[in-house]
Amino acid sequence: MTTVFVGIAPGLEHALAEEIQSLAQRPVQVVEGGVEIEGDVVDAAGLALWSHCAGQVLVRIAELPAASLEQLRQGVMKVDWSQWIHPGQTVEVRVTKIEARLGRTDVITKKVERAIGDKMRSARRRGRPPRDVVQIRVRVRGKRATLSIDAGGPSLHKRGWRQATAKAPIRENLAAACLMAAGWQPGVPLFDPMCGAGTFPIEAACWNDDRAPGVERIPPITRVPCFPAKTWQQMLAEARTGGRDGGVVVGSDRNQGAIDAARANAKRAGVAPTLERKSATAPLSTPVQGPGLVILNPPYGKRVAENIELAPLYRKTGQALRLQFPGWRVACVCPEASLAGHLGRKMEQVARFSNGGISVSLFVGELPAAGQARSG
Repeated sequence: MTTVFVGIAPGLEHALAEEIQSLAQRPVQVVEGGVEIEGDVVDAAGLALWSHCAGQVLVRIAELPAASLEQLRQGVMKVDWSQWIHPGQTVEVRVTKIEARLGRTDVITKKVERAIGDKMRSARRRGRPPRDVVQIRVRVRGKRATLSIDAGGPSLHKRGWRQATAKAPIRENLAAACLMAAGWQPGVPLFDPMCGAGTFPIEAACWNDDRAPGVERIPPITRVPCFPAKTWQQMLAEARTGGRDGGVVVGSDRNQGAIDAARANAKRAGVAPTLERKSATAPLSTPVQGPGLVILNPPYGKRVAENIELAPLYRKTGQALRLQFPGWRVACVCPEASLAGHLGRKMEQVARFSNGGISVSLFVGELPAAGQARSG
């Protein structure tokens, strides 16, 4: 057993922890930028296959003293790299340095790459090495270094279905984490009145249908020498035979191009949420029975003046949602509490993270039922 690190954008760690604990059925530890869990290479592959929220999965290889470059080199030389790298396989090292005095990161990178190369030079080749590049992550903090291997791949958030995009898209795994942080669960009705290219509805529909988000990719960890033979094919077979009846998921957008993109993406994902062209303030052609969750990623400005100009849009949207979905919960990704406050009452900030380089929050609250006053 070793430590598996599952990463996500800082600020969404607790949503990720809830999902990983549910998947692994064992305790997890929340750390900066993700969670840690005890497991092995098969566990890492399983998390890369099934986690909706994960942005990366790393397997810890070793923790070493690194008071100097030479001490780090000697530690790297002691690692049994034959478990992780095939002889002749290309290795790429990425270094993150925090409060360390070992010199420039490029110097540390070359030192580690050469040490791994020296250790593997005497290893016996059996046929051609895999073409995959092994990604080794080195995190130097103070006088200690942690070595990890990228288990899930560099673009774990990509499902393969989102080939068409609209304005201000949110990454698939961040959308999933927002659903989790908002308290949504598979089977609960969901509506996104500004769905764009459909990220929220499609993620929810895939979750409803118990579709493994990583089924269309092969995690790099499955190709390391120590990964059990045929295990990945068995895991894929189990993932593809699963499935369940999904709940009601609806998305709408006023832009026909966005709806066309969402429908194309949904088709590639193999799900069929209801997608309708309409403005956020117009009623749905077919009412949705609830209660459920309304979630939206509306426009947000980069400056205070822009946010003030957006207030009428949020206000009108909130008025329409309260009429159509009384008693539902509402979740909104936006930069300011003042904007979110126009949508529902008791809007609470449950997470703050970066989306497209902009600092935003997830606010969650309620859409008052008929006769209830709105506050906060």
